[in-house]
Amino acid sequence: MRVLALASLAGLIAAASTGHARVLHAPASPGAAASALSAARPGDTVVLARGVHPGPLRVERPITLRGEPGAVVDGGGRLTVLDVASDQAVVEDLALRGSGARVLTVDCGIHVRQAARVVIRRVRLADVLYGVYAERADDLRVEDCSFVGRVRPGDENGAGNGIHLWYSHGATVLRDTCARFLDGIYLSFANRAHVEESVLEDAGRYGLHTMYCQDGRVEDSRFRRNVAGCAIMFSNQLHLERNEFAHNRGSRTYGVLLRDCSAGTFVANRLVDNTIAMFMDNSNRNRIRDNLVQDNGWGVLLFSSCAKNVFAGNAFINNDYPVALDMRRSDNRFDDGERGNYWGESAPYDLDGDGVSDVPHSPVSAFAFVSKQYPDLAILARSPAVAALAVAERVIPALRPSEAVDHLPMVNPPALAGLSSAPGAAARSRPARGAALGFALLALLGAASGLAGLAARRSAT
Repeated sequence: MRVLALASLAGLIAAASTGHARVLHAPASPGAAASALSAARPGDTVVLARGVHPGPLRVERPITLRGEPGAVVDGGGRLTVLDVASDQAVVEDLALRGSGARVLTVDCGIHVRQAARVVIRRVRLADVLYGVYAERADDLRVEDCSFVGRVRPGDENGAGNGIHLWYSHGATVLRDTCARFLDGIYLSFANRAHVEESVLEDAGRYGLHTMYCQDGRVEDSRFRRNVAGCAIMFSNQLHLERNEFAHNRGSRTYGVLLRDCSAGTFVANRLVDNTIAMFMDNSNRNRIRDNLVQDNGWGVLLFSSCAKNVFAGNAFINNDYPVALDMRRSDNRFDDGERGNYWGESAPYDLDGDGVSDVPHSPVSAFAFVSKQYPDLAILARSPAVAALAVAERVIPALRPSEAVDHLPMVNPPALAGLSSAPGAAARSRPARGAALGFALLALLGAASGLAGLAARRSAT
């Protein structure tokens, strides 16, 4: 077989038209791809012909490894399919499949080891434990790739992540799709990572999972049908903008989960049809603005360990509980002094027509406050007694269970992506004289009832 590979190699090398870079063509025969990679010099390009190339393969020099249409590297279910151990290596237009199944040996589609500025583009991975596993590999670029793992959606006992970065700073993940891994993307001690226009779905656990990462950005990406769309833990100064977190539903599923995360910004995201849209624990000084929070069980679930977070310009529509927290006193704010939020379940009135309700809004209902402590009570959420309690809270502010108040609630929903209008928005855009007259009539009826009672007591004496 070795003689055959050497004989094939004699016909592989074709000089490039400029400089000393060469193009080496490897046929789909045993040993040909490995021989071409071994013979390649820095700057060369190795092209794999259409067909199945046995792996594992290894890139040890700054070259380009490219596949013709239909070229596949098959690891045969052993170890890692492709090892990359050189700075500035490029892997593109290639399909890889069939890694091993051992976590201890980190079996994966592509393993990048202590190599900087590696580029992986237009690569398809299937039937792999890990997709791309990078360790101490700064400035990695993974773009326009599609990765499919072996984990059943929602199976938290699965293993292997789609893109796993460890101590790899400045990574760019652009226009990638990851499905059926434990975590679509897992970042550990990976600062300044940038994820954009990617789809992370059907994970066993999280679409994106960060641990001890700083200054990252996640933009224009979709997180669907995961246990948590995005789980941010022990990571600070992250920026999430224009992402969609949808259909992450189950007994304990989240659109965005924040644990020990501070000084982040969450702007113009869509959190729709999740069990819990945003969960926050020991997370402080975050800015949450201009997001659509719609059709969720809980809009925001906020623990008492959180402080000085600011919510402004958001639209909370048709959530069972817009906000739930477990403390009466709170310095988390639901307006920034200039803008509040839109609360679909409120009944605001605006006498001067400036678009801001004349009455502050308490987003935490008494029932939400109690059910936060006793989740089993959620079965009573639509009962007449809870509806009556909600009416009583509006009439008697002393019944409010928390000091969390939006002092500048919007009468009309803001113009947000994915939101056209809310029921009754057109009517609310005019000064709410009808609501004012209603309150006046309610006051008169209350006064009349009181006078009638007083007259009855006097006649009885």
